[in-house]
Amino acid sequence: MVVTAQPLILDHAVVGVLDWLDEAAAIYRKLGFALTPRGYHTLGSINHLAVFGENYLELLGFPPDSDGKRADLWSYPIGLNGLAFRTTDAASLQRELADAGKPVTEWRDFSRPVDVGGVEKSANFRTFQIGKEAISNGRFFFCQHNTPELVWQPRNQSHPNGVLDIVDVFIVSRAPQTPTELLGGFANIAASDINSDGIAIRAGTVTLHILSEVDAASRFGPSIPTDFDGNERKVALGLKVRSLEATADVLAQGGFSPRAFEDGLLVDAGAANGVALWFKE
Repeated sequence: MVVTAQPLILDHAVVGVLDWLDEAAAIYRKLGFALTPRGYHTLGSINHLAVFGENYLELLGFPPDSDGKRADLWSYPIGLNGLAFRTTDAASLQRELADAGKPVTEWRDFSRPVDVGGVEKSANFRTFQIGKEAISNGRFFFCQHNTPELVWQPRNQSHPNGVLDIVDVFIVSRAPQTPTELLGGFANIAASDINSDGIAIRAGTVTLHILSEVDAASRFGPSIPTDFDGNERKVALGLKVRSLEATADVLAQGGFSPRAFEDGLLVDAGAANGVALWFKE
């Protein structure tokens, strides 16, 4: 049943790094990502972004002297622990999902300063979570960009490793009905595609793959995290690149030894802050 006219579109993927943002940023620069300058949220968290064409990757942490701000982030494992879906109207979407019986939090506003040509401007957001108590090891949430031009700046969208966009997200789940029910009812989701590779949900240009532990182990082997409590763990990202040969050169220069994987290259989660990265053309 369709519960909203808004589509389901992945806006960004969050890699949680706790109070290790300096170290994580250094690793991702060696992986060939051009990161934005450090951002300071009014909520107390800090970040760097790798901005692509349609979406972006966020390294999210908090300063050691955060005084308990964003205490919720402490409970999530290091790695891919957040998926943000885009909305043009968070308040109305939150109301529609609540009316449909889906568990959602109240929306909240926050911001962070952004330097644009020496002028400080404020990037503003409105977000809310869905399935806060149902999702393990992280969160699903919706993000309204009030100032998208401050995030998608052309100067930040060219990466030495040639990444153009996130195109896949892999989630290992012991209870696949939980994420599928939470994400059902959007205008562009007719039904989940169930096949031999698990469950596939289209979220704009990105495919969410929900796999069993057995299928994930068979496909990825030891390259993904396996030690998780609860029902879900987000374990890998598929990244579309301009040239796989050029990507391989950048990874080698950064000291990485990816393995060949399904016509692409796979960097193990242990080398990329808890999330496996699959680079492919």
